[in-house]
Amino acid sequence: MRWHGSERILLLSGDHGEALLSAHEAKAFVQEEYSRFDSGSLPYTWQLDRHGPGHDHGWTFNGHAAANGWAQTEEHLAQILVSWAEHMPLQAPGDWVSFKLWASRDWGRTMIVSYQPSQTDREFCAFIDDRGHEQTPERAAHMRARAWQDLDDTGSWYTRLPETDPTAPATLARLIVTDLRARGTVFSHQVTAWDISAGDHGKLWVPGLGGDVHPRRGEHF
Repeated sequence: MRWHGSERILLLSGDHGEALLSAHEAKAFVQEEYSRFDSGSLPYTWQLDRHGPGHDHGWTFNGHAAANGWAQTEEHLAQILVSWAEHMPLQAPGDWVSFKLWASRDWGRTMIVSYQPSQTDREFCAFIDDRGHEQTPERAAHMRARAWQDLDDTGSWYTRLPETDPTAPATLARLIVTDLRARGTVFSHQVTAWDISAGDHGKLWVPGLGGDVHPRRGEHF
């Protein structure tokens, strides 16, 4: 979490073991962070901007950090889900987080991935629009083999997992990648994340998602 002033940035960081509050010269800090992104590094995986009081220095990363293959895509997805479960209840209590995925090989078919802290014991969730396929017992067996749990009344398959399960983020990430590949997606860069939101409040940037994002950060797409 950070607070911007015209001269200084106050940064709150840490992990389960400790919290660290540090002050930085604002212009140098954001320029260095931008340079790390530009060189392929990843100083953070996501950032939520709630437009509070402060000063915008205009240095933004206009893009994403692409994953190197499906294994890394799966890893990035799991890391973001873990981070949301850890940090969102503190940064934005009660707010959900979600994004939609489209694949170029199956454009228009929406997969929704979300973290919903209000949904006790099923906080992590993914839906896939499966309309266009006859929902036969054979189809159900194929979908459950990918780790989808059930079919709803709209023709979408879903899986819900509890955040109390430490394997849930990795399980959901594996399901997402498995389904994308089963529907014909060959490379992770053929997947685009869009409609990325945290409680429909502010702007949520996810450079560490592992695939392309729309819109990219900044004024340019």
